[in-house]
Amino acid sequence: MKALQNKLLILIVSSTLFPALVVMAIAFSNYGRIVENNSGQIMQLMCSEKRQVIDEKLLNIEQSVHTIYHFATEQYSNTDNLWQDEEQFLEHISRMRALMETTVKYTDGAVSVYYRLDSAIKGPKQGVWLVQDENGSYIDNEMTDISLYDKGDIEHVGWYYIPIANGKETWMNPYYNKNMDEEIISYVIPIILDGRTIGVVGMDIATNLLYENTKNVTVYDSGYAFLMDSEGEFVYHPDMKGNTISEEFNMQHTYLYEKSILSVENQSVETYRWNDTDKRLTAQRLRNGMIFTVCVTEQEIKQPQQKTLIDSVLVILLIMSGFVAVTVLLTKAIVRLIYTDAMTQLGNKTAYNECVDLLCKRIRDKEKINFLIAVIDINDLKTVNDTYGHEYGDKLIQNGASILKKVWGSDYTYRVGGDEFVIVYSDMDMECAKERLSLFEEAIEDYNRQNKCEKTYLRMAIGTAVFSSETDKEYMDVFRRADSAMYEDKKQKKMKSK
Repeated sequence: MKALQNKLLILIVSSTLFPALVVMAIAFSNYGRIVENNSGQIMQLMCSEKRQVIDEKLLNIEQSVHTIYHFATEQYSNTDNLWQDEEQFLEHISRMRALMETTVKYTDGAVSVYYRLDSAIKGPKQGVWLVQDENGSYIDNEMTDISLYDKGDIEHVGWYYIPIANGKETWMNPYYNKNMDEEIISYVIPIILDGRTIGVVGMDIATNLLYENTKNVTVYDSGYAFLMDSEGEFVYHPDMKGNTISEEFNMQHTYLYEKSILSVENQSVETYRWNDTDKRLTAQRLRNGMIFTVCVTEQEIKQPQQKTLIDSVLVILLIMSGFVAVTVLLTKAIVRLIYTDAMTQLGNKTAYNECVDLLCKRIRDKEKINFLIAVIDINDLKTVNDTYGHEYGDKLIQNGASILKKVWGSDYTYRVGGDEFVIVYSDMDMECAKERLSLFEEAIEDYNRQNKCEKTYLRMAIGTAVFSSETDKEYMDVFRRADSAMYEDKKQKKMKSK
């Protein structure tokens, strides 16, 4: 009996323990790979989030320069008369200066703004150049006489000749500007009409702005970020001593650049060795072509993995079904957190970017698709924030979002900036869009009639465009038309409100 009892005990224990050990071994192996993938995704999300912060500043610069560019070109209806009539020319310069001063004041990081005319138009030193002084004000500075310098002299006149040679808007890599005695980054748009070079408009931002935004990035506990220009030269790295690079650092420069480029091209996490330490990095390009990279040590990644793995095995043994349920709920919560804007409960910039990427792929694959883009902006939000406080500004954003959800639906509406929204609606033509636009305007009017608080009176500008396979080569072609229509609507509504 004792022997039989022992045999039964051994059989029961072995039949229970063996499957449990197999499950644990499989879980150990699979979970290790899952955690490995998750750590890479976390790094990529961190990189994307920090990169977007810098990109928003660069986008602000681009939008400001485009505003000045369009204002300038709108005045060129009769360019010959403009250049020959001195009174008219001086009035033109005065208007340009006023707009530039207003625009640059609200452009974060800008240290100077300029509207430079070609020497063949009005001589070697004509235009407007405003430079930030030590008090933060923007004052007139004497224009550089570009005729004194060779076209290859980047430190003096590269900001002028390089964009003109490119024939398009240009972000320049960081360079030392001898005219300002400062290291800067320039965004410049050449003004070329009917093959004739009129000049350039541009803004300069201090390289220090990018230094600080990169330097302040933390990844895990010991991870950090570094920045390279589009040609692979380091702009910031914690191992750099000021602007100098040690010989050992310089020897590994190409290696690190190649790893970052590989990560950008493959959207991957790459392993590398730096200062006798195994590390991982992931990189993304900024709007201006520079490469933003975050990195962390292998050891720091693996330490929490190992602890989590042990805890997970215990959880599998104790509450297998509960663990699965919690994991599913947690995953849903994380996905919602990643793709939802907290203030408005609409899709956020990450959700919008994925929607755009899918549309871009379908366009490239020449699929038969039809979609509408609507770009929406809340008018006078800054005035409300400055006059009544951000609490009322936030209410405006939330109320505007509620109207958008009511008219267009939350599944198609994204908040992509402070007061900026984009609607991406599939299978909608312009006739249907007009009906929705009418409902949209009516909803705003109803809201304002019922709204008893002047502080939260709502005004919104909207512009729409529908994709055409015959004329649109990419998603941005549709977006630009919608964005342009929105600005035109904003202008018209502001004129009516005066």
